[in-house]
Amino acid sequence: MKIRSINTRVITDELPEKFGMSQWFWNKRAICIVEIETDEGITGWGECFGPAQANAALINELFAPLLKGKNPLQRRVIWEEMYNRTREFGRKGIAITALSGIDIALWDIFGKATGKPIAELLGADLETPITAYASSFYYSPTDDFRQIAIDARSGLDEGYQHFKMKVGALTLPEDIKRVARVRELIGPDVTLAVDANRAYTTHEALKFAQAIEQYDISWFEEPILPDDTAAYHQLKQQFPIKLAAGESEFTRFGFRRFLEADCVDIAQPDVAACGGISEILNIAALSTAYGVECYPHQWGSGISLAATLHVMAALPAAVPRMAKEPARLELDRAPNIFRDKLTDLDIGPVMTVPNKPGLGIEIDPDMLDHYALK
Repeated sequence: MKIRSINTRVITDELPEKFGMSQWFWNKRAICIVEIETDEGITGWGECFGPAQANAALINELFAPLLKGKNPLQRRVIWEEMYNRTREFGRKGIAITALSGIDIALWDIFGKATGKPIAELLGADLETPITAYASSFYYSPTDDFRQIAIDARSGLDEGYQHFKMKVGALTLPEDIKRVARVRELIGPDVTLAVDANRAYTTHEALKFAQAIEQYDISWFEEPILPDDTAAYHQLKQQFPIKLAAGESEFTRFGFRRFLEADCVDIAQPDVAACGGISEILNIAALSTAYGVECYPHQWGSGISLAATLHVMAALPAAVPRMAKEPARLELDRAPNIFRDKLTDLDIGPVMTVPNKPGLGIEIDPDMLDHYALK
């Protein structure tokens, strides 16, 4: 089998209302989809995290010519060749997110060629459902507390028992009030984590963590800048809440630095960003050697969501026990038609791993055409 072509599809959707986190507001969704066709008629689908057009440009200019004619089943060889070609300039960022989309598509081809779901090829359990948490409570540009109430009610009505909320865009006292309000609305028996998206200094992060500890916070995600491993290590020694990070880190090499410095309790690689399915498995295995749990980050279309489900079915527990709760799937609840409609995944608070070959999903070709970047 040979790779006949690698195509990129940039799809965009303008949102009716903006939603935000600590750093900015989003007014549209834009995703780079990867389509790899083989000479045997098998097509694999992948997805890249981050700027869609930049991912597409790098794939079209560098990776597509490099991989045309190669055997798509040689995923490890192809991964190493792509990484080595970008080693001088791209050990993090766009080069790795573009590589990730290709790797996911190659795994999809592998599964379809063997007639098995990716999770089964990973030796995973396809039968056990995966519980999701609602990544919600984004900032509203209009009435933030009204939106908080809407998000709480809709999430509970849909059956979610686990939530994560955004913090970091406002002053510490204002965001403390937001956390208190969310806890009040969802009640004491539902779990709640917070995500600052790199908003704080170490002093601010510690002060904020101490203030919200009373609201029974499951973990505090990305409180500070991802490059400051010394600060992460310092916080981990002082934090009253589990410390989580990793969506802004790439490959096993980047995570090795993070883990060796004892930065986090929970590692959060993103399959569409960190190096694809091949590399997130390496990162998860490496994390267990340090006693660190792996809760993958997820923020994209149904394609990366399906890939994440397959990976999560195969994740080892860093410290197993009979009562151990498995890692929960992140489900972004902000408006995203590509998550909800691009594939045939049935999305909700409890999800099953697709059991058809490859990623096990069907892509809506009409949506790809309708939302294609003009």
